[in-house]
Amino acid sequence: MNGPSNTSRGMDSSIPSNPMSSQQDSFPLDPGKEDGRKSTRRKACDTCQRRKIKCDLSNKAKCSQCEKMGIACTRNLQRYQANLRRQAMINHLEGSLERMESRLQGLGFTVGENDTIIGPSSSEGVGDISPLRLSLSPTDRSPQVEDVDDTDWGNIYTSPPPGSIRASASRSPSPHMPNLFGQSSQPQAAVPCFNVPRYLGGILNSGCFSMISQEGLEWIAQKTGGESMDHLTRLVLAEERDGFIADYPLHCISPRRVFCPLPPQEHIIRLVERYLEDFNVIFPLFRRSDLLLLFERAHLDMRFQSPGQWAIMNAILAVAYMLPDNGASKQPDHQKSWLLLKNALEAVNELYLGPPDLRGLQGLLVMVVLFMAASAARPCSFLISVAIHISDQLGLGTTEDISIFTEEEKQERQTVFWLAYCLDREISFRFGEPPVQNDEAISAALPLDAPNCLVYSMPTNDRAGTFSAFASACKLAQIRGEIYQRLYSASATDRPFHQILASVGELDRKLQAWKDSLPSEFQPESPTLFHSPPVSLILLHMHHTYHNCMIAIHSLIAARGINSAQDLSDHPGYTIYPDSLSNPRVLLSASLTSKAARASIGLMKYLPKDDISLGLTMYFPTVALRTLASSIVRNPRDTGQIYNMRILDQAEAFLSSTCSSTTSEGMKRLVKNCAEFRSLAERAMKECV
Repeated sequence: MNGPSNTSRGMDSSIPSNPMSSQQDSFPLDPGKEDGRKSTRRKACDTCQRRKIKCDLSNKAKCSQCEKMGIACTRNLQRYQANLRRQAMINHLEGSLERMESRLQGLGFTVGENDTIIGPSSSEGVGDISPLRLSLSPTDRSPQVEDVDDTDWGNIYTSPPPGSIRASASRSPSPHMPNLFGQSSQPQAAVPCFNVPRYLGGILNSGCFSMISQEGLEWIAQKTGGESMDHLTRLVLAEERDGFIADYPLHCISPRRVFCPLPPQEHIIRLVERYLEDFNVIFPLFRRSDLLLLFERAHLDMRFQSPGQWAIMNAILAVAYMLPDNGASKQPDHQKSWLLLKNALEAVNELYLGPPDLRGLQGLLVMVVLFMAASAARPCSFLISVAIHISDQLGLGTTEDISIFTEEEKQERQTVFWLAYCLDREISFRFGEPPVQNDEAISAALPLDAPNCLVYSMPTNDRAGTFSAFASACKLAQIRGEIYQRLYSASATDRPFHQILASVGELDRKLQAWKDSLPSEFQPESPTLFHSPPVSLILLHMHHTYHNCMIAIHSLIAARGINSAQDLSDHPGYTIYPDSLSNPRVLLSASLTSKAARASIGLMKYLPKDDISLGLTMYFPTVALRTLASSIVRNPRDTGQIYNMRILDQAEAFLSSTCSSTTSEGMKRLVKNCAEFRSLAERAMKECV
């Protein structure tokens, strides 16, 4: 035998049956029982190991045998580095267990050598789970490590069964918790009070599985006489600075460069007011009181700012300088705006490597909007991925009730999450990237409305109460995510044509149901007046998004030249299935895409004037222009294409005139592409004559 058998793993595994087995492993089988002693394995170079002779490489840079033969003395670096990694992992786990032990002691639990949590008894049968003993003593940790491979994980309880928790001493650890670990005289149902955590390190925030769940806190409060457990909740869920520094060793390692100093205090106040009036009402990330407090004179020094606060300050000022009549000048100052944006980008590394921060998440979303207005795909994709990861770590997309937050703070967290969700879907559509946020990881319900923002609550004529445009926009973003997943993702490319037809019909039905849920005066293609900003910008974006979804859904069918049932039957890849034509609108895909494109181009007369809103909205008429051009190229002999060609001429002229007054290189590239599509359509019309 070269080591202990599977049946003797519960015994002392640090003494192998063969003395030579200690030299066949990189480390002792039981590092906990070796009390930190180094491995006794002889380190040999490749030559000595191949010749099976003694090597003294561990004592010098080159062993005696290789030096005598005059050859290079090398060793298997890959195996050596793997051993180092394993030892580092063991050290990290021991440190994590020690931190968890200290936290449990801080909660009032007495941690000793006899504190155990016993699983189901092994006497129930051979196939049942063996007793699982979780000891918190440093000398008792490692013998249980090898039991993991043979454990039936399907039988592990998220909380111990009744009667399986044994007291470590007859005396209670606290006079306020007399029977917390005592056995109950009457059987009771298992309460999931101590959930198995996802991460057993020093981070216990809302983003990880909590060591103590909400049900567990209620159970503890009931056992302790109904006393308040707020102090315990704050201790478990608070993001302690010392713990984060231990778990994020790369935090704050690089100094931030300053490309542009902050403007004077009087200019800052005017810029922030402009931001709140023109931008924050449409993109309600911040509360007014929080922003004004952040920009006080005493808080403007970078040395006293966290990465999230520094990113917010510079990103907000960068947006404010892009707005017309920003308080500091009558015209947008693009140079200062981009320099301040570079200031904000200096904090991205700290936000990504440091602890999750709501302020940092808000600053990242503001930067995403700025880059999206410039049609910069790569910065948008990177920043939104960092933002979504921070959102997941903060637990913003879950329904877990965290009592340490006030109702106002909960609403703010919910709004920030859904704004990040909508931006993620927007970037996915614009640049053809898969969305970062997974719908299956979201348990939060759609918001009723954005907090502290009355712009999204619109009075209606045909319904009682007000219309929540914020909830409708979030629902439309969910539909956009389904469109990408079912029609344009990598898994949807190889689907048979009849499944694509069925998906197109179902998605079109969902989109029409969303349209019907809006009040009649706010529905797309209705005579809506877009003359009262900022309400007009919200409705304009929703209508553009609806037409863009129509184009995305039906363009897959229209591109195949299917205009009737006869065209569908002649399609080589089509097989008749009952669900394929459940929605007859799939046979009108070509006309529906052209109609949606014309409607989107018709909204260009309501395009906003400021650079940010214009850059965000310019994408929609550009896609519509390409769609009409593609329709003309596919079927240039259709008499209806003459009208479409006239619309293309007008749209291309409008985009060119608008682009001449802006400095955005991204919009110039879009207009150049649109002009190329228009010229292709014009050549197709001339050749068919």
